[in-house]
Amino acid sequence: MEPSAFLSGPASSPSTIAILGAGPAGLVLAISLARRGLSATVIERDVPPDIAPRFNPDRSYTIDISGHGLKALRHIEAVAEFDRRIFRFKGLKIPGRGTEEWTLPGWTGSRGDILRALMSVLGQYKDRVAMEFETNVEGVDPVAGSLKSRHRSGESNVRTFDLLVGADGAGSTVRSALQARFPGFTVTSRSFPNYCTMIELDNVGDRLDKNYLHGLSTRPFCVAGAIRGDAGQDSARWFCAIGTKEKIRFSGTEEARRFLQTRCPRVLDFAGDVQVLAFANRTCYHIGRSLNCSQFHGGKAVLIGDAAAPYPPIGQGVNGAMESAMVLDQCIRDTGSSPDRLSQAAETYTERWKPEADAVSWISERSLFENRFHTVRALATSMLGLSIFDQAKSAEVPYSQVRRRAERLWPLWAR
Repeated sequence: MEPSAFLSGPASSPSTIAILGAGPAGLVLAISLARRGLSATVIERDVPPDIAPRFNPDRSYTIDISGHGLKALRHIEAVAEFDRRIFRFKGLKIPGRGTEEWTLPGWTGSRGDILRALMSVLGQYKDRVAMEFETNVEGVDPVAGSLKSRHRSGESNVRTFDLLVGADGAGSTVRSALQARFPGFTVTSRSFPNYCTMIELDNVGDRLDKNYLHGLSTRPFCVAGAIRGDAGQDSARWFCAIGTKEKIRFSGTEEARRFLQTRCPRVLDFAGDVQVLAFANRTCYHIGRSLNCSQFHGGKAVLIGDAAAPYPPIGQGVNGAMESAMVLDQCIRDTGSSPDRLSQAAETYTERWKPEADAVSWISERSLFENRFHTVRALATSMLGLSIFDQAKSAEVPYSQVRRRAERLWPLWAR
């Protein structure tokens, strides 16, 4: 669509901000702005979290909120709400590495649980945040700050804002618009042999502690975690993410069972026949993609979360996304929120956050546990107290510092 098609919308009022995407990053930003008296419009294509399914069994690996995510939740004073809604996170139990205890507040849950908790916090500021669910953004002009949206009912709208925040995930419309409009804005993509297939564990009982994530094998790397069930505060529903270096397919239940028996037999201790059948038919997703943007801003637009820097999962996707929203809010606070200062705030945000996002990508590329060298290196550095994965969970240590320390103290990490 031509940029001129967006210019027919009404002029914006002072300091109007549109957040495209109501995921963890978008909601943390909306709450952060509202707490300082700023208004925002949040546009989301899906239905509200309270009526959406809490989890997708095809993709519902358990998410731990800790470290950098904890920092963001403290920033918006959401700790009490997460304590109320989501299991506490106490650490990791991984074969060959024992138990890693987490001493700070933290939580494990589904993405839906996280969104519901954030929406509950946002309810305190509903007079400052306009939520537009079931609304698809069809086009963006980052130069003019304009966007065209269409509600599920068919009603379309063209509006202009002082700042467009792309919190719209790895396939970001805002990022594509920045790449199209600004010759200096480049995107480099990389692909790694990293795949994931989910299986639900329906026979866990009391044999696993729901406050921990449990590694059930290292090759393939299988991590099991619990989300709160539907039968009360203490009920749990377990899922296991089975990571492989290639796409796996099964002709039927028996072939899937043989794979599990050979590669990760502990999974069969916790999964019944029905869940093995579901696993055999489940989609194996490629999760080994990363994108590196030359910058995170341009014109009247800025990127946060996965829109700015998607990377293979290492337990930092949601945590880093929420922290990126916090950093943008801090940049707006420090630079000024008047319409003529928002673009400067976005530029400052790139300066502050891009080294952190680049560091998370660097760390994630060294976490492909189906790669034997990566596995051996991870175990060796863990025993020496140099594990970048452990350090990346710190609420106090920037990702960029973890990377610099690893490159200086353990040169093999640079490979």
